[in-house]
Amino acid sequence: MRDSAEKGARARLKPGMKHGGSPCCMELEGGIRNRGLRMTLPRQLVAQVLEAAEGYLSAEEIYSIIREEYPAIGLATVYRTLVLLDEMGIVNRYNFGEGRARYIVTEDQTAEHHHQLVCERCYKVIKYSDFIEDERELYRKVESVLSVKHGFKINRHIVQFHGICPDCRKKEKQENENESSSGDI
Repeated sequence: MRDSAEKGARARLKPGMKHGGSPCCMELEGGIRNRGLRMTLPRQLVAQVLEAAEGYLSAEEIYSIIREEYPAIGLATVYRTLVLLDEMGIVNRYNFGEGRARYIVTEDQTAEHHHQLVCERCYKVIKYSDFIEDERELYRKVESVLSVKHGFKINRHIVQFHGICPDCRKKEKQENENESSSGDI
């Protein structure tokens, strides 16, 4: 996911930042203490990197960012922290079909609802929220039917559409044209 990795690379640790300064770290610290656990430096660093990120990051990308300034951190520690953050509802875990999970800080309830368009070639994720009324009505009906059918109270939904983004389609078209023209010799 090159686009996310490039954006994630901008998610640098802020020198001297103490935990508790950001909403994510404060929520994490409260949740950690409620579970009888300690707020450790690795936990606060993972939260800080995720909060500073402009996109979806993998555990490996988070590890790489933290390791630049804290080389003693282990990848297993990052994974365990991400599992904990996901269980606590502080981050959302997504699978975009590239063989590894990606994480992003959970949006608050006032954030604009969106769906995702995921490119199966470059794994770029486009958030889309400019719904037309027909789409809104369709999802209201689907939620209503599923709630009745399964006796399930739906609080939210996540929708991903997988396909090929315009950039990759353009590249694919150019590659096909190049192959066709090279065969006409």
